[in-house]
Amino acid sequence: MHKVPGFFFAILAGISAAVRAQDGSPRCRCVPGQSCWPSDVEWKSFNRLVGGSLIKTEPVAQSCYPGDTQDLEKCAYINKMWPDQDFQTSNPIGRPYPYNITCAPVDLAVGQEPTTCTLGSLPVYAVRATSRAHIRSTLLYARQRNIRLVISGTGHDLLGRSDGYGGLELWLHHFKNGIKFQKTYRSQNKCAKSGWKGSAIKIDGLYQWRDVNKVAKENNVIAVGGGSVSPGAIGGWASGGGHGPATRNYGLGADQILEAEVMLADGRVVTCNHCENTDLFRALRGGGPGYGITLSSTIKAHPNVDVITAHHLQIAPLEKTEKNSDLLDAVSVLLQMLPDLNDAGFSGYGFWFRNFPTVFVGNATSGYSHGFWTIGIGKDEAEKAWAPVRKALSKFEGKLFINESWQSYTDYWSFYNAESGLHDPVGDTAILTSRLINRESLNDYTGVRDAIEVISGKPDEFHSNVILLVSGGQVFKDAKDKTSGLNPAWRKSHYALISGTGVSKTASLAERNRANYETTFVKGTALKKLAPDTGAYMNEGDRNDPDFKASFYGDFYDAHLKTKHKYDPSNVFYCPTCVGSDAFVERPDGPLCKAKGEKMSRDLR
Repeated sequence: MHKVPGFFFAILAGISAAVRAQDGSPRCRCVPGQSCWPSDVEWKSFNRLVGGSLIKTEPVAQSCYPGDTQDLEKCAYINKMWPDQDFQTSNPIGRPYPYNITCAPVDLAVGQEPTTCTLGSLPVYAVRATSRAHIRSTLLYARQRNIRLVISGTGHDLLGRSDGYGGLELWLHHFKNGIKFQKTYRSQNKCAKSGWKGSAIKIDGLYQWRDVNKVAKENNVIAVGGGSVSPGAIGGWASGGGHGPATRNYGLGADQILEAEVMLADGRVVTCNHCENTDLFRALRGGGPGYGITLSSTIKAHPNVDVITAHHLQIAPLEKTEKNSDLLDAVSVLLQMLPDLNDAGFSGYGFWFRNFPTVFVGNATSGYSHGFWTIGIGKDEAEKAWAPVRKALSKFEGKLFINESWQSYTDYWSFYNAESGLHDPVGDTAILTSRLINRESLNDYTGVRDAIEVISGKPDEFHSNVILLVSGGQVFKDAKDKTSGLNPAWRKSHYALISGTGVSKTASLAERNRANYETTFVKGTALKKLAPDTGAYMNEGDRNDPDFKASFYGDFYDAHLKTKHKYDPSNVFYCPTCVGSDAFVERPDGPLCKAKGEKMSRDLR
């Protein structure tokens, strides 16, 4: 463990005294413009403490706007690169999936006009942390100065949990200490209670899945990661559940964690596994973020396979109509049959659009498409399992274009590189809601069709819907794991439905509020009516869900809250919809404040 420089404690002692000297007990985190906010001299002193790694953030697209920073050549470059994942993650306040854009890129070449440009809810400072000392110093400084701490690795978050008005961001994108393959798993503290006898991979630092995948491929094993290569491999993806192309066969991302090193709110680093800090270990394995800072994680590595069969399906209306009802009828039939298909070994991802701004399938601007696969199952067996679904869809052949194809692979990584692991375009805002779908919710066709009608959006509305056929199989078997903190609804739900409404980069507040309302109280309500006894996938869920505790955490919420109070009693690691977040409110003008009746600790030590 790195030692904290002695002079740092002297600085903190002075800071603590200054905080206590302020009048009254603060109910809000300190923000720029207030007397509690550090002076420029104090920020410079802190910058020296972290080795010159402090960054004063600026809106990524500010070069597109009038003023001293306007640079039209740079603006053109930013506009071109905005959809690129690596471009977004290379900036401390870059967000691949921004929850709210307050400084949109401007395409001057097509005559777009600048609107307004502010940081909005993005943090005002960031520390480019490359060591544990940087992380600890930043954590303690934010805590002692009562500044909102924001933690970001890749910024790959759809709920805005990496944002924070007036905050200090701990940017972990460059915190990397190596990825090590273990032929046979070895616990750091010789814990033998995991029961895992296979291989493992220790991810020491904030690596992305493409980095971990490379090590796994070199050692001919399967690492259960995301469908995209860009999310961080430790932290929020796994703690929120974590789905990917192999999760049906090997368990969700949360189920892969064998051990983790976590920095707590007081700066201590602890090991969490089946033997030590077991309550925190359980929270990290499905209880969402917000308990500490994950520094390293050791995950399971599974033997490679020699056969994977992929199935591709495209469906589109032969004749476009306003409601495209035939398409939604077919989607509803397919959704009813997915549990049987999943039980037979299928997993994957599907998408459908009632209306799409460009051609989606064939020449149609509406349609359905999926990539499903069977890991460890050959084509003959896969085709046999698929046959009942194809027969059910055949009744639509006079109304819909239906095309399908099969592809076989001889190992996991050739499959992954062809079917998943893609660099999808990013940079747009989507307001999401989700629901886990169990078999019982699909018994009534009319109920399914009614829900699909609502979540598919109005005929004139651009709305996307995604099927995550990523559960079942090992996910169900892992229900017996008493060290899992995952929402129990996952253990009985074969798939999840994600419903998303796109929001323009330059949308007005009224337009955004309308999208939020429609998502939560129209589409979200329809999904809850369809599957009232399940929950939602928190990493791709509704930030405004009034029932987020039940939706995201299920029966485990109270246990996770107890863990939160134990390891982070001052709520240093607050994030929206995280455990304990209802103790705070984000005021309209930005600052994070205690909810009525709650008291904020004066000295956060």
